[in-house]
Amino acid sequence: MKKIKILLGDPRHNTVGAHSHFVPINIGYIASHIINQFKDNKNYAVEIKLSTDPDEIFNLIEKENFNILALSNYIWNAQLSNFICEKAKEKDPDMLCILGGPEFPAGTGARYIKDTSENQTYTKCFNYLIERPSVDYFAWSDGEVSMLDLVKSYTENDFSSNNMIKDDIIVKGCASISKDKKELLVGDYIPRIGMEGSVKSEGRDLIPSPYTTGLLDKWLNGKYTPAFETARGCPFSCTFCDQGMDKSKIAAFSVERLAEEMEYVGEKISKIPDGTKSISMFDSNWGIFQKDVDLAHKILKVMNKYDWPQYIECLTPKSNWENILKINDILKNRVELTLSMQSTNDKVLSYIKRNNWTTNQYLEFINEAQKRGKPQLTEMIIPLPGETEQTYFEGVKFMMENHVQTRTFGLMMLCGAELGRDGAIKKYELVGKHRILPKQFGTYFGKKLIELEEICISTNTMDFEGYLNCRNYSFILKLLGHPLFYPINKLLKKLNIEWYDFSRTLFDTLKTDKIDGKFRELYLEFLQKSKDELFDTRESCTKFYSDDENYKKMVEGNLAENLAAKYVVKGIINYNETVDYIFEVIETMLIDSSQKINNEILVSSKKWLQNLYLIKEIVGDKAYQNNYTLNLDFDFPNWLEDSNSSLDKYNYNILYNISFEDKKIKKIKNEIYGIFGVDQISAFERYLERRHMIGFDFLEKKYQKIIPRAIN
Repeated sequence: MKKIKILLGDPRHNTVGAHSHFVPINIGYIASHIINQFKDNKNYAVEIKLSTDPDEIFNLIEKENFNILALSNYIWNAQLSNFICEKAKEKDPDMLCILGGPEFPAGTGARYIKDTSENQTYTKCFNYLIERPSVDYFAWSDGEVSMLDLVKSYTENDFSSNNMIKDDIIVKGCASISKDKKELLVGDYIPRIGMEGSVKSEGRDLIPSPYTTGLLDKWLNGKYTPAFETARGCPFSCTFCDQGMDKSKIAAFSVERLAEEMEYVGEKISKIPDGTKSISMFDSNWGIFQKDVDLAHKILKVMNKYDWPQYIECLTPKSNWENILKINDILKNRVELTLSMQSTNDKVLSYIKRNNWTTNQYLEFINEAQKRGKPQLTEMIIPLPGETEQTYFEGVKFMMENHVQTRTFGLMMLCGAELGRDGAIKKYELVGKHRILPKQFGTYFGKKLIELEEICISTNTMDFEGYLNCRNYSFILKLLGHPLFYPINKLLKKLNIEWYDFSRTLFDTLKTDKIDGKFRELYLEFLQKSKDELFDTRESCTKFYSDDENYKKMVEGNLAENLAAKYVVKGIINYNETVDYIFEVIETMLIDSSQKINNEILVSSKKWLQNLYLIKEIVGDKAYQNNYTLNLDFDFPNWLEDSNSSLDKYNYNILYNISFEDKKIKKIKNEIYGIFGVDQISAFERYLERRHMIGFDFLEKKYQKIIPRAIN
């Protein structure tokens, strides 16, 4: 019996922290399916190893003799995956090297790969593989089905990738280059497991669980978030998404199978002190079907048994949203209930094929979510076709009026999405620029690998200046939307200042020189960095970040960071200066509106906020007094607890004793720098991100009311 040795990898750069902390269920499915299909084979036995760590993958290739190397290929690891293939071919030219995933010009719609229309899918796929000579095949169908056919074809061709290429072997669900380098060879589309035309009678349960079979045990160590896929496929065709071209039917696992996985993972994770409390549902629309509600009852049993999971991340369904509300109610209100609109403009939604969801439906959903105590967040994308600067701001205002926070992302021109194709680029006059993906880089065998993305910076309805205005304003919203600033939101409501009006006034003030200070300097720095991170070509972008000095800055956390996230943290680290600026804007707005308010209210509110959090003590180098008295003429902390009352009710003199423990400060510092490295900003950013789901009370100092002395 001949042995087939396969290395399956989902490589993740870890130079400054891994891109993903999810359990690699993608390669787990492929491994479990191949093992199952060969279990009764009398001629061949398979041995499969899984890895996400690049160094481990390189080491395995060097020390072991694998027949097949198969790697995931996403936008964040495309250069790395290709380089691994190059090193594998150096070790053994006959090793079969395969890539698979959405980062391919055909995307998940590769059944249309032979398209020779204006989208030029065929040509782009051909060029993509020509540029990657170490890649023998690109598996564009679902990995489980295409990989199985590749393995079978490999055995039929004497365990030789050279034989397969020499004979122009076409494999179903895969693309390759002909031996004369003149033609793209495209195999027939293979329906995913569980779809009509495949093995529908058995559904996706045909794929054994990579969890219960133990294939993913090494990632169930409490550090990685367990991922689950209850169904694969998306019924929608959003043009910005690389799933939108497929239009495939959805194939699902049985509820019973999924319940077994939940029990298996829950039993393991619950035994780990300080292990992850979260899971992530990888479905494109979890909660769209009744089966998802049925599964929730099964998850509840696990939850009651282990008090795990405590938080469930998911992509909320874009229809049948009543189901996800039922699921959340069943699961003790632990489900993430957010739904991204991308735009509120009907014309824009039509252009991006996202008009399956009406504004009224969205309002109904968020109202129900808010009844359950879920603060609402929606994502918007700029610049989408048809979106103008005016319609963007109108959309943000609409969201704020309905108590929904917004986060704005740039339009990624994904090579497998409709808006990344020639037809759409020409139609909407999309202009792209290149920038590095934050933290996605590394040096391997002396070679620097830089992962890039192309983002749209202007269209025929929004120029570059408009794009920058929208982006910069979204940064302000991201900062002000941080929970540390929630008390200011409450105060503004009581002062009859709308959140949108305040944020726009603050933003407009920043663009002038009306108010100076450290916070405005920070904003201007962000503005300049937003321009500097854009490059006309991939080559110029790669060259810049490959420069030794710039590369060193990246490693140190001073370059190639997520700018919005980084500068939000800078705003928090300089919390007192940020609060100063905020209150200057508030005072200006009150004067302009001729609204009279006791000055003590603003002075005391600001004084309290600037003494409440441990930020200075955590990020500062000098010693701070850990016990002092704060004299207020407005009892801001008491009012916060009873913010329905008038401000005047708490307008009296009060003393508070403020204190903190050195042990607490040291513990927080050790957590930040011990886990995330010495770079202050990036470490603090990641720490706050990790803590976001459990609140920020841990950052508060201790305070105790001393002597209430009523003045009135």
